[in-house]
Amino acid sequence: MRRRLTHINAMRQAVRATLTQAGLTEVVTPLSVPMPGGEIHLDAVRIELQPMNGTSKTLYLRTSPEVWHKKLLAQGSGPIFELAPCVRDGEGGKWHDLEFEMVEWYRPYGHFDDLIADVEALLECAYALNNQTRPATLRTTVQELFLQHVGCPLDPSSSLLELKRTLHSCGIVCADDDTWDDAFFRAWVSRVEPALVDQGTVIVERYPASQAAMAALCADDPRFCKRFEVYVEGIELANAFDELTDGQEQRKRFDQWQRERRRLGKKPFSTDETFFDAVDALPPTVGIALGLDRLMALAMGSKSLMEVRPFKLDELLEKR
Repeated sequence: MRRRLTHINAMRQAVRATLTQAGLTEVVTPLSVPMPGGEIHLDAVRIELQPMNGTSKTLYLRTSPEVWHKKLLAQGSGPIFELAPCVRDGEGGKWHDLEFEMVEWYRPYGHFDDLIADVEALLECAYALNNQTRPATLRTTVQELFLQHVGCPLDPSSSLLELKRTLHSCGIVCADDDTWDDAFFRAWVSRVEPALVDQGTVIVERYPASQAAMAALCADDPRFCKRFEVYVEGIELANAFDELTDGQEQRKRFDQWQRERRRLGKKPFSTDETFFDAVDALPPTVGIALGLDRLMALAMGSKSLMEVRPFKLDELLEKR
C-alpha cells in the first residue's frame, strides 16, 4: 500500500507541475452542480442541499467539472486545469468506477496540437515513473479505422437501416432497438478497439456529428465533429473537444438528450440557463478530460484500476 500511495502521489505532483509549467492555472470547483452536462448515457446522482436558513435545492454530483470550467472561461479565466473527483452512477468494471479522478483542462485560443502535446508530456511522466519509454503517437481518424478494421466505409449521414445493412455485410449483427450510435459502437468495440491494443498511443479524430456532445462540427464536413480521443495500449485515456461556442445550439442538444433520456426511461436533468449563457460567451477554446486513475495505472504498469485505487467503490459495494 505504501508503494501504491507513493506512486499515486508522484503522478499527481507530476500532472500539476507539467500543466502549471505549460501555462495553465489550477482551479478547484464545486463537487455539486445545478445541471450536469446532460449527455444521455452519463448518469448523475441527484442530491438535496439546504443552505442555512434556506430551502432545500436539488443538485447533482458532477460527472465532470466541465460546467464550472466553462463558466470560469466565460469570465476570462484563461487556461485552467483541475484534478477533479467525479461520480457517475451505474459504472463499474476493470477500467471504470462509481467514483474516479479526472484531470480536465482548457486552452482558450488553443488548438488540438496543444492538447496533444500536453497529453504526450503527461505520458512521458507516467512512463518515466515506471522506467519505460513513452510509445510513439499515431494520429488517425474514425473513418480510417472503421474502413481498416470493420471492413466498410463509414457515412454518418446514412440512415439507421443503411448502417445496419452495411454492418451486417461485415458480420456484425445489431439489435432491433439499436440506435445509430448503438450500432456504431457495436462495430467500434468489437472490431476497432481490440486492434488498438498494440498500437501505442493513438489519437483518433473526427467522430460522427451525433457524438459531438459539446464539440463544434467540422467546417469542411459537418457530418463529423471536432473531437478526438486518446487510446494508450488499447485503453481509452482522454476525450477532447474543439468546444462549441453557440449557447443556443448547446441548448438544443441538451433538450434532445433529455428527450432521449425519457425514451430510455431515465429522469431528465434540470436546466441551468447560466451555463448556456456561458457557452455563448466562450472564446474559441479547446478542452480535454483525461482519466487520472488510468494515467496512474500506466505509471505503475497496472492492468486495472483495482491495482491503483486504494478503494474501488463498485467492488466494495458488491461485497456488502
